[in-house]
Amino acid sequence: MLTHDQISSFHTQGFLIMRGLFRGDELANLQRTAAAVVTEGQSGRGENHLVSQAPDGQPVYWRSELMWKRNPIFRAVTVHPDLLAAVGQCQGRPFYPWNDSLVVKAPQRGAQVLWHQDPPYGWPAIGHEPRTTIGADPNFTCDIYLDRSDRDNGCVWAIPGHHLVGHVDWDGSDQESLFKHPQAVPLELEAGDVLFHAVSTPHGSRPNRSERIRRTFYIHYVSEAVRQDAYGGPATPWAEGKPAWGAERRAFIAAAQADRARLGLEVSSP
Repeated sequence: MLTHDQISSFHTQGFLIMRGLFRGDELANLQRTAAAVVTEGQSGRGENHLVSQAPDGQPVYWRSELMWKRNPIFRAVTVHPDLLAAVGQCQGRPFYPWNDSLVVKAPQRGAQVLWHQDPPYGWPAIGHEPRTTIGADPNFTCDIYLDRSDRDNGCVWAIPGHHLVGHVDWDGSDQESLFKHPQAVPLELEAGDVLFHAVSTPHGSRPNRSERIRRTFYIHYVSEAVRQDAYGGPATPWAEGKPAWGAERRAFIAAAQADRARLGLEVSSP
């Protein structure tokens, strides 16, 4: 369970690091299965793999979508009891898993991620302006780290407290100046650590020029109020088709709990 100070820090800073939440066989299984997905993505096999631009300007694999459909371990970790408890403490209301992906920074060629805010505060659809006000309910992603993430292999940097101001205008600022912002901090994590960060928190990362890979499994848990408010309109067409709360989401959660049981992992009480 999170402490009062941790919850307060999350709401004040816009992010929270939980150390060592995943460990042992569960973490090893997740790392091993993610490695197979990365191999597939790097070789161009399979579906729903995305590329970005490496430091040398060439395409480089950086992301895979729909991880829940690939292997039971990705569903199983989504309903880890301690993770759900922490999400619930920060949400303060009923929530459900809504979206997922695996983000990868390949050794030596891992792509830079420009400073941004996540939708609906950043990169809106053409013809729609980004949101300038903060919603009433917390909206954040859950990032499960499968490898050590530090300055050498392109860790995430964030600017605390700026999640409370709505859309941040980057015009006139170059990328390096943002890393040197007086409040910008590197978020360095170990394998098995978990990062919560508000989607309105400004964040970015440098390329990975090290010999070490950096893999992160992202899960977006939302309340139904957040889904309708932030992702239910025409400004977020990419969100169409992602199920709202209902029978399909309930069935997914039940299946994920069954996956945990089959894998011999701790399961939340009903």
